[in-house]
Amino acid sequence: MNEGSVSFALVSLGLFFLAALFEIGGGYLVWLWLREKKGIWIGLLGGVVLAVYGIIPTFQPAHFGRVYAAYGGIFIVSSLIWGKFVDRTEPDRYEIIGALIALIGVFIMFYIPR
Repeated sequence: MNEGSVSFALVSLGLFFLAALFEIGGGYLVWLWLREKKGIWIGLLGGVVLAVYGIIPTFQPAHFGRVYAAYGGIFIVSSLIWGKFVDRTEPDRYEIIGALIALIGVFIMFYIPR
């Protein structure tokens, strides 16, 4: 699987979105614990989920800086999706435009063969 292949892109995008789910989900659990006064077990679970998030990007076939720079764009999109389905907030047009710009950056940084 080389950097220019469709299977490479699908696997790495899957890893990016899985990492985003774990980061946002873990952060959300910590948020619930501290801001919404949920039990300590919710906060501890959030910490474990965040630790797993830290492992997932290591499966990406690039150096740390590139992986985390590209992941930033995926995180932006994932946060808006989370907001829509969990917080029940609709992203406005500027958030959507910004997310699309970030995704363009992801594809330029991570998927254009060098």
